Amino acid sequence: MSAEFILRAVSWVRDYDDRLVATAVVAAVLYVAARILVWATRRGIKDERRRYTVRKVIRYSSLVTFLVVALGIWAQRLQGLLLIMGATGAGLAIALAPVLVSMAGWALITWSRLYQVGDRVQIGTVIGDVVDIGLIRTTLLEIGNWVGADQLTGRTMVVANAAVFKDPVFNYTQGSPYIWDEFTIPVAYGPKWEQAQRVMLAAIADYSDEIGPAAQASMQDLPGASLVGVPETRPQVYITVTEHWVACTLRYVVHARSRRTVKHRLQTQVLKALAKEGIEIASPALTVVRYPAERTWRNDP
Repeated sequence: MSAEFILRAVSWVRDYDDRLVATAVVAAVLYVAARILVWATRRGIKDERRRYTVRKVIRYSSLVTFLVVALGIWAQRLQGLLLIMGATGAGLAIALAPVLVSMAGWALITWSRLYQVGDRVQIGTVIGDVVDIGLIRTTLLEIGNWVGADQLTGRTMVVANAAVFKDPVFNYTQGSPYIWDEFTIPVAYGPKWEQAQRVMLAAIADYSDEIGPAAQASMQDLPGASLVGVPETRPQVYITVTEHWVACTLRYVVHARSRRTVKHRLQTQVLKALAKEGIEIASPALTVVRYPAERTWRNDP
């Protein structure tokens, strides 16, 4: 009886060792294969964003493959465990639902190229530059908040990938890195409001010549540009009549990462040009009337 028990124990240990060896071999082979593929992508793919995405896919695919193969190797030994997991599967699915949805979000982000590392995006109310896209979450460098305009705060933010299924996603740089911006100059009513339009456009002519060709070419590469037409990238001044002044709004194209710097530059140039031409900048005025009004005439004798 004892001899039979010893033989069974030895057989079980040998089988156990074989499975351990097989698992170790599979892990080593997959690790080496993943390293070779990552090396190949580093040599063969020049685009940094695409190379980053491919590396992520290789690593996650290797992990999933290892788990599947290891499960097959240990299937007989894990029958009891699998039965327990099957019985509790519904509870696990509910508990892990946010994680599973985030993993599905990662697949959507990766395969549909919703955004990539380096893009400037807004997910719901969160704005930032994408620095990492993990299996569960996306890491951003925060933009805005207490800092004016579109500039970095220095903080990092983590957003669950599941957010892409429930919140709108705005991408500032995908397709074309140029966006439109504008600012308004109030010009006093009088003979020079029409001249203000020409002066404002002339004041930023150097910027228009500098950025115009690149912006136009970038807009032409946008998906569907041939169907909806290429947007106008030349600066325009639009007039709005208000109760107190003529509002001259300058609309122009700017790189998404240079919005505040360019606005400062253009506003400075426009204000200097208007002052040089003697065009008055309007401001709210308040007139004080005394009551009863002071009499300025005398009664006849």
